[in-house]
Amino acid sequence: MKLTKKESIKLIVSSAIFGALAIILYCFPALQFSLPFTPTFLKMHFDEIPIFVAGFCYGPIPVIIITIVKFLFKLIQDIGETGGIGATADVIYTLAFVLPAVLIYRKQRNFKSAIIGLSISLISQLLFSSVIGLYTIYPLFGFYYNPQASSYNEAMLTIGALFKVLDPSINSAGDPKVIYEFLIPFNLIKDVIVLAFTLIIYKPLKVYIERK
Repeated sequence: MKLTKKESIKLIVSSAIFGALAIILYCFPALQFSLPFTPTFLKMHFDEIPIFVAGFCYGPIPVIIITIVKFLFKLIQDIGETGGIGATADVIYTLAFVLPAVLIYRKQRNFKSAIIGLSISLISQLLFSSVIGLYTIYPLFGFYYNPQASSYNEAMLTIGALFKVLDPSINSAGDPKVIYEFLIPFNLIKDVIVLAFTLIIYKPLKVYIERK
């Protein structure tokens, strides 16, 4: 359906507001924190909350736009810290987390559909953050922080040292213990908090969302 000029302007302004909230929640270090049982580079941040709400209100396009804009803002400070790897990983994790729920909710706009979509999004994000994170993103981090690494295994040993501080039995980031001792518990806690706040915000906005 083609939007009128007034509707297009309203969509742009609303997306900008949600995008600004996501950027604030993601880019300011004071709004991020680590958990006692995880390495310090795993940070809790809740920028997906406004992205979820924007997706429920306006569909998947604002989700993609806000995620890209957030990436560009974060890249400015991240390029010197991780070479942009962290910001790139966040794009993958955010889209894997938010898009399934938004696409499912878009087909049937009710609370049940939202719950189903958010549940599938939770599973999707856990899979992406564990599998892709461990076997793609972490090796890239390893090569970045250890330019002398000449192989995948050496890169994984570099990152494994960060987990070894918390669990001496871990030598390499490729150890499956990294997934079930650190990645899944960390992401599960963060994702549940994000989903809980999304539902809390969703309920008072339900009438507005259904009207749209």
